[in-house]
Amino acid sequence: MHSGDTLKIRISGLSDGVHEYHFDADPTELGLGEEFQDSISVGARLEKSNRQLYLTVSISTAARFQCDRCVEEFSRSLSTSYHMFYVYDQLETGRFEEDEVQVISKDDTHIEIGDDVRQILLLAVPFKLLCRDDCKGLCPRCGTNLNESSCDCATEEADPRWEGLRKLKNN
Repeated sequence: MHSGDTLKIRISGLSDGVHEYHFDADPTELGLGEEFQDSISVGARLEKSNRQLYLTVSISTAARFQCDRCVEEFSRSLSTSYHMFYVYDQLETGRFEEDEVQVISKDDTHIEIGDDVRQILLLAVPFKLLCRDDCKGLCPRCGTNLNESSCDCATEEADPRWEGLRKLKNN
């Protein structure tokens, strides 16, 4: 099933004014990876006028990641939002930021938001994935998870490339 099948907002015959919607989307229908297991909650608020539609979307879910430092799996809540203007005339697009406007036809019956929801959610995933801010990671010598226990490895392993600077510092 394509993401558009799940996250469609009917706009044909819609009266001017504010309209609220809520969707629970399956991550596989949105084409998200296996780290996304939980349902994705999508709230949408659509303001319709005769010239344009203004859509505000809030998205929340939880995902499982592997920590970049200690490689343990952890769960992280993700919440994000975006807005989009839908206009009927290409000439209207100049009034908006390029990534915040789409041109639609007067004949369109629905707005599909699945692809936008997927992309915005992926952008909400932190670049550095840490199970916690103070994660100590793994010992580079024996591989012990330093969050769970300490090891007997030397804490100050000298990198020979820094030896020249160390000598200068000690002088």
